[in-house]
Amino acid sequence: MRIEETAEAVALAFLAIKRHLEAEISLKAGLYQVAKPRKPGVNVLRLARRLLHIYAVEENRISPVLDEILMGGEVTEDSKILLKLLISGLLAGLDLGDLEKLVMTLRRVLKSLWPGDVEPWIGIVRAISRRAVEIPKLENYPPWFIKFLYRILGREEAHELMRFQDERKPVMYAVLNTLMSQTSDLLSEVERAGIDLEPDPRLPGIYVVKMVEQTRKLVKLIKRGILLIQDFSSYYAVYSAGLKPEMRVLDVYAAPGAKTVLMGIQMRNRGLIVSVDSSLERISTHLKRVRKIGLKIVEDVAADATIPLPFNFKADVVLLDPPCSSTGLFWREPAYRWMIKPRHIRMFAKLQAKMLENSAKHVRENGLLIYSTCSISLEENEILLEDFLKRHPEFKLAEVEPALGSGGLRGFSEARRLYPHRDLCNGFFIAKLVKRW
Repeated sequence: MRIEETAEAVALAFLAIKRHLEAEISLKAGLYQVAKPRKPGVNVLRLARRLLHIYAVEENRISPVLDEILMGGEVTEDSKILLKLLISGLLAGLDLGDLEKLVMTLRRVLKSLWPGDVEPWIGIVRAISRRAVEIPKLENYPPWFIKFLYRILGREEAHELMRFQDERKPVMYAVLNTLMSQTSDLLSEVERAGIDLEPDPRLPGIYVVKMVEQTRKLVKLIKRGILLIQDFSSYYAVYSAGLKPEMRVLDVYAAPGAKTVLMGIQMRNRGLIVSVDSSLERISTHLKRVRKIGLKIVEDVAADATIPLPFNFKADVVLLDPPCSSTGLFWREPAYRWMIKPRHIRMFAKLQAKMLENSAKHVRENGLLIYSTCSISLEENEILLEDFLKRHPEFKLAEVEPALGSGGLRGFSEARRLYPHRDLCNGFFIAKLVKRW
């Protein structure tokens, strides 16, 4: 890779971290925002993503060492970000080229955003990368999370999961919008765009994105609604509902809309989907998205599902995918591991219990309720459902089919758990409840 491309990738990662901290958004969202106006090439974007992933994984153990070295020095936060970014990348074995040439090129690329006070400290990067200064081997996860993994997976597999998340690049999955055209025609268009899709043998209709020649062509297909980027776990949750044309569906906490679109595809754009979200802004974006995709069966309602919903709608299937702690996203969004605390899990569990209670009122007799989260905590999943089923004997747990991943814990073998190192997707929980009367 040319030094100019490497410098552009480092600059993108640096700016994404700044945006992440300033706007309190994910690193992924930060990268998307800063990359959009710069239109980087696919190799540059790929390296920037890799740098951000490594930074999020290693930042916790690099920071104390760097702070000790810089003690007393007048160094801005921007300079610290850049130093940690370079150090983490080099420690991970990334080839960033000649360090002096990289710094000179970075200065040109960043222009007025270049943190000039970093230059006297560049020697630290070289010293740490050559192991002249030792970085202690600390765990890359908070102690509470490690203890939790020991409980549910055992010590050996817990460390296997953590190593996997730190070392392996997340898999990208895609779904074709068959509402627009036949599968064969859509695949031909995707192939012409230089995108290599491989069918995932576990479920029909979802593909692994193996290769993208030009990111802008991928983005163009996504904007046109031909290709939907969706993790395998979320696709599985919708697929397990067994949706068919003419069904009546309630989609609770629907925005940004990816799952709603998957439902519409399965229903062949026939029937009714009532989508609920508490944010008027998200609802507006959601409606624009589903209309652009070609869905005509969606009705949006702005409502707070933590209180009784303002309608009498009875659904064949209710799909509740509530806000959660995102402990299943530590692979795809490694920065989350340092942001989430046990108190957040307890807070989300209380909200989820209210949303489940109110959503369940809208399941017709013999109808289904699909409950899913991108969390692997017990409090937000099995424990929450235990309490719900004690209060609601009219509901019973049913087998999630097909039975992929692993069975639920605490006797919830009918539910499914997905783990990144076992299933190559987000950590996830899915349960299917049937209303008997």
